[in-house]
This record gives sequence, structure tokens and C-alpha cells, in this order.
Amino acid sequence: MQTPGLASWLTEYIVPVNSALEDLAPQLASTPLERAAHDAVVAGGKRVRAVLALLWCEVFSGDYRPAIPLAVAYELAHASALIQDDIIDGSEMRRGESSIGVKYGSTTALLASDLLLFNVPKMIAKYENLESRRLARALDLLGDACRATTWGEFIDMEMAYDEEGTEERYEEMIRLKTSSLLSAPCASGALVGGASDDEAAAAGKYGEEAGLAYQIQDDTLDIMGEASELGKPIFTDLRGGKKSLVLMHCLGRCSAEERKFVVGLTNRRGAYTQDEVQRLRGLMLEKGSLDYVRKKVRLHTDKARAVLASVPTGPATARLDSLTEYLAARYY
Repeated sequence: MQTPGLASWLTEYIVPVNSALEDLAPQLASTPLERAAHDAVVAGGKRVRAVLALLWCEVFSGDYRPAIPLAVAYELAHASALIQDDIIDGSEMRRGESSIGVKYGSTTALLASDLLLFNVPKMIAKYENLESRRLARALDLLGDACRATTWGEFIDMEMAYDEEGTEERYEEMIRLKTSSLLSAPCASGALVGGASDDEAAAAGKYGEEAGLAYQIQDDTLDIMGEASELGKPIFTDLRGGKKSLVLMHCLGRCSAEERKFVVGLTNRRGAYTQDEVQRLRGLMLEKGSLDYVRKKVRLHTDKARAVLASVPTGPATARLDSLTEYLAARYY
């Protein structure tokens, strides 16, 4: 399914990935566990990690198809992580529909997460003819990314109980939780495409910087976005006490009374009024917090684009440049 707002050329890359995912988790499954796994991998999603793997493979080989198993592996890992993330956060919605935990219960959802994750090495095993050193490196990148994502989730939980938080701690968290699962498919896709170690490292650096821009923007949208575009209620992260760069910047510039108001919105059980929503958004603008995070997003976007300037030019590189801008600017 084509995601609104994305370029039409993405269909070429998304269709074979969706087809492979459908084969792994068929719609007409006979058990709730299989149906939960199916819903987790086919219910929308931008397939960003998959597309990045395919494009970086194409940059160095001229063909994205060798990276399809790798792209599917990272989509499975991402879908598994999202199931657990929603359970940890108590999120009821994901991409405009009930989360897997709400729809099937947390026990079945956790098992579905495992089912998806355990299919990841089966996809990597399809590279039986890949040079052993490249295969080992691809596996190492995958393992590091999954481990980093777990640590990032843990830090995210810890920060929810830290009233202040720091920008440095926040960046460490999103570098682990998000950037790792964008960096690794870029580097791995490059390796499958025949890139040298240095070229694969550059691809990974691109993914890291693009991931930082993506997550800072995504966290900002929890406060400044619209539920109809996000596919979930606004203030979801705020309700869970989660820190975002825009929120920490604003808090650092609030008066005592303003700070009391903002802090009072976190870890909230009841509904938010329209006046509360508008007042918080007004503070973000008044304190310059939205401008601050936009500059941060642009900084990381520019760093990602600088990497693209150092690799072979061609259609895939141009498409990576286009995708970089989308990740950094969606919904604005």
C-alpha cells in the first residue's frame, strides 16, 4: 500500500517487500498468533528501513533486488519492536488502528513479536552465497542494532521518571532506539551491494543522521502534529511522561507557573482539553522551542546529505536525497 505523502517511485521498492512479508505472515492465518503477526507487519507503515537497505544496495550495485531478504529482515525486526514498544507504553493505537496488544491481548502480542523476530535470521540465511566476511558483518550489524534498540527503550523508560532530562541523554536514547535500526540496514544494504568497508560505514553514518532527524521530528509531532495524520492520539508520549527535545527546551525557558502547567500535563490519566493543547503549543512557539528543534532536524539532515555527496551518483542516490527530506519534514 502506498503511503500518502511519499513519492510514487517508492512503490517499486515497497511492493516486493510487502509481498515477501505477506508470504511470511499470510492474511488467512488459522490462529490468533499468526493473525497478530500478520497485522503487525502489513498494517501500513512507510517501510523506511526496507527502502533504505534496497537503495543503498542499488547505489553500489545498480540493482536493489539482492537486498530484498535483508530489507524484509529489518521490517520484521522493526515490527517486533513496535509491538513491544506499544505494550510498554500502554499505547492503544498504531497507524490509525488498535495496537496489536489491544487487539489480541498482551500475551499473544508478545508471542507474535517473538515469532516475527525469530524469522529475521531465516531471512539472512538466504545469503548463503554471500562472501563469508560480508555475511558475518551483516549479522553483526543486525545484532548490534537489535541490542541498541533494547537499550534505547530502557533509557526511554528511565527518562520518563527523570523530571529534568538532558539533551545529551535524549540524543543518546534516540541514537540507540531509532538511529540504530536505520543505520544498520543502510550499511548492510551497501555491503550486499558490494560496497567496501569504508563505503558501508559511510552508508551507516547516513542512516544514523537521518534517524536522529526522523526521531526528533517524530517526537515533536506528538505535541505539534494532528491525530488524523499521525494515526494515533496526540500527546501520547507526553501522557507517558516521555521526554522530547522540544519539551525539554520549552521547560528550560518557562516561568515557575508555566513550568507547573507543563509538568502537570505529563503522566496524565484524564483527557486533555483544547485549551491545554493550544496553551502548550503556544508556549512551544513563544519560547522558540519549535524553531530550535527544526534547526536540530536540519543539522542532522544536512549531515546525512553530506554523506550522499561522497558516494556514487545515480538514480538511487537522488532518491535517497529525496527520502532524507521527507523524513525530516513530514506533516509540516
